[in-house]
Amino acid sequence: MGDAKDREKNGVKNGRLHQLLRDQRVLMGISLLLAIVVWLVIAVLTGNEIDRTIENVPVRADFSGTVAEELGLVPFWSGPLTDPGKLTVTVVVRCKSYEKISADTLEAVLVTGNEYTAKEHLLAIRVAPKKAADRDRFEIVSVTPASIPLYFDIERTREIELTTVLLGEAHVPEGYHAEGVILSKKKVSVTGPATLVDAIAAVNAQVVLDKTYRETAVFEDIAIIPLDHSGNTSPYLTVEGGSPEVNATLPVWKRASLFPVVNFQNVPGAYLSASLPVKLDPGAVSAALPEARIPPDLFYSVGTINFQALSPATNRFRFPVDDLKEIRIFDETDAFTAVVDMEGFDTAKLTLQAAQVEALPNGRFSARFDSVGNVTVVGPAEVVSDPALALAGVVEIPEDARPGNVRLPVTIRVIDREDCWVYGEYTVRVTITEI
Repeated sequence: MGDAKDREKNGVKNGRLHQLLRDQRVLMGISLLLAIVVWLVIAVLTGNEIDRTIENVPVRADFSGTVAEELGLVPFWSGPLTDPGKLTVTVVVRCKSYEKISADTLEAVLVTGNEYTAKEHLLAIRVAPKKAADRDRFEIVSVTPASIPLYFDIERTREIELTTVLLGEAHVPEGYHAEGVILSKKKVSVTGPATLVDAIAAVNAQVVLDKTYRETAVFEDIAIIPLDHSGNTSPYLTVEGGSPEVNATLPVWKRASLFPVVNFQNVPGAYLSASLPVKLDPGAVSAALPEARIPPDLFYSVGTINFQALSPATNRFRFPVDDLKEIRIFDETDAFTAVVDMEGFDTAKLTLQAAQVEALPNGRFSARFDSVGNVTVVGPAEVVSDPALALAGVVEIPEDARPGNVRLPVTIRVIDREDCWVYGEYTVRVTITEI
């Protein structure tokens, strides 16, 4: 009974399915659905072609075994974008939309082998799949850059003097003066292709002056540019290994009217508080110098006179302007002349007795001295004529002295007199004995 009812229900269902399948609208719906499924399958399996950009693909460069290497030619590049060791390229590939392409999939190689002359060469960059199996997966559309310039030559380095080039003009306020620009280096090394290095005619240090300067100005890391005879530079040249670090200083000084004076050295005690009269020519000058070095009283020292070089016969001294530092004289003065007033002074010839010579303590040697004759003593006329004047001397025995006879410098003074001095320099014969 139950089986009959089931067969009856299945017959009804099959009849309805048969009628449904005979419905044209249902068949069209099924066909459309199948078409969509097939299209999706094909799209997934084949995919649309697109252009994909891959950046920072490293370029491999190998110059070993090339003609250039055999000839001793090395590559020079013009900047970081052409450094074979750091060069990367951007590659555009055409592939299916589902393909995964990256820099690791590609190999970029610098094409070398034809560089056999010393000049600039344009080297192509070749990009291909790393694996042979990938050749059918994508197509190389473009490479940027497609080539790079390199200069092949023997390397050379030259030391070249810098030439200061001022771009603009230094303006200073009234009452001030700008000196010439001073560079921190006089010479720099230039390295690069021998052909280009040999062609360098000058290396310019460019200083940009673009305002009014009220104090000394320092320009750091100024531009250093090597130039050939035509005034052209080259990016293949490297100055100081790529870091010139040349600074320039523009001294800005203050103008002042100065009165020249001289200093004295090794002054006897009697003249420390009452110096000998000195006349200088010229007696005043218009000058410029660093503001901090302008004396409040405007007396400016132009030189030093050693009392050992001073006598009635030698009392005129010349001090060239060129020997003075950090000062500019604004007239035709090339030297200052100092005349020391020696009126009332005279000289006498004395002998330094051997017994009056002592050696500075030395634990290794003892010394015996000879006398020193014709020692010139300078002082007031009534003093140097005194027969009681006597001399004393001191000798320093060198640490590297050896036993035997030798002549050594001796410092001589007038005993118990602060108003006399010894003119000139002297030596004494010494017999050195090891203790």
